[in-house]
Amino acid sequence: MNIVIVGAGVVGYSLAEHLSRQGHRTSVIEKSIHLCSEINSKLDVLTINENGANPRILEMAGIKEAEMVIAVTPNDDTNLVVCNFAMQYGVLRRIARIRSLKLSDLQPPASFASLGVTHVIEPEMEVVDNILKYIELPGVTEAENIQMGNAYLRGYRITEDMPITGKTLIETNELTKSSQILIVLIIRNGKAILPRGTEIIRPGDEIIAIMRDDSLPKFRELINQPSGKFKKLVVSGDTIEAVELARSMHDFADRVILVDPKADHAQEAAATLPDVEVLLGDCTDVEVLQEVRVRDTPFFIAAGSDPEDNIMSRLLAKAEGAQRVIAISNNRRHSKLFVSLGIDYVINPNTITIQTIMRNIIRLPIASLLSLKSVNILVTRFIIGPKSAVIDLPIKLIGNRIKRSIIIGSIFRGEELIIPSGDTIFREDDEVLVLSQPGDTKEVGKLFGSQTVI
Repeated sequence: MNIVIVGAGVVGYSLAEHLSRQGHRTSVIEKSIHLCSEINSKLDVLTINENGANPRILEMAGIKEAEMVIAVTPNDDTNLVVCNFAMQYGVLRRIARIRSLKLSDLQPPASFASLGVTHVIEPEMEVVDNILKYIELPGVTEAENIQMGNAYLRGYRITEDMPITGKTLIETNELTKSSQILIVLIIRNGKAILPRGTEIIRPGDEIIAIMRDDSLPKFRELINQPSGKFKKLVVSGDTIEAVELARSMHDFADRVILVDPKADHAQEAAATLPDVEVLLGDCTDVEVLQEVRVRDTPFFIAAGSDPEDNIMSRLLAKAEGAQRVIAISNNRRHSKLFVSLGIDYVINPNTITIQTIMRNIIRLPIASLLSLKSVNILVTRFIIGPKSAVIDLPIKLIGNRIKRSIIIGSIFRGEELIIPSGDTIFREDDEVLVLSQPGDTKEVGKLFGSQTVI
């Protein structure tokens, strides 16, 4: 695939690194000569030290042959202009990172499409959505929404008291009844296993399951995690993320408290959040944490604009007895440190942005979906071609056609999402999500008689 990236900050550089290693023909346009030099010394990509919002520069980068343009500069206007030019050149996929809340609130939603954008990435809202997944299912180890958001990927650590402990996958399927839940991966002692039906789920395993969104209540039963609202949740900060979290967390708790350190921002937040208790205060002050009785909350999230204050408030909240603390940090090197200090989840906005964009790339290492570990398994999407050997065959007979261990994670058939069973039959034009070993992708592609798809 030919891909043009405009902007070589943390997100742009990481995308260029991944895509070039996957064999995609990648060009990067970046105004900073320092960043261009760093890319040239480390990556096998075409680098152009210019402003990407220029048709001549885009042509130098190969826009005429490009199948995807990714605009991730710090400037919203530049990203929109790049996508608009890309549309005029006939590029099919045009991704823009948009930070401005005013821009993201454009109505109707089609406004971005008219500007040439096919996929909008809003870092702040992506962070909010990511955090809410962990609040929705406490204790979850991994949380991603895939296949256009219709399928949930969730990870959970198995303990002795769970109904699925000691059961085979076949027996687990019996427990799910009509709910569509498929365990696609087991991580045992740091090793990833593509499980067969006879695999037994053991205490200490981490399972990765794919399910329909309406199957989450049944998944809760399997892992002995009851549903219901929390009594109270606390978020601190003076940012878009803090306000949007407070607004959204009301769906998960009877009482939501937003502690805002800035008087003007707190007053504005209170005016727009009628169902949220907004308090003026600084959560680096132990007395403030005691005032909101942070020890009684199952989650404390620090989402302020000052990273150092965020770190301090998280540590103090944990020390005061908050059950779970969520950290937002753009520094990957601090992730292990935060976990060692008792911070339960580390949310990296740059990583989330990269993961969101990678969902639109043809091959996804499952490590791009699993945030805290490196798993040597590939997730690949195929469209079943007219000459495929699997058409009209049930999944349980696939083993007769291929000598590789693969897992069919989901099937997208028109507007219908299918979480497959052994009796599910493949049809032409099905879009199939396949988990396999890295070296097996080509053989799997031959089986389905198709090309991987964007």
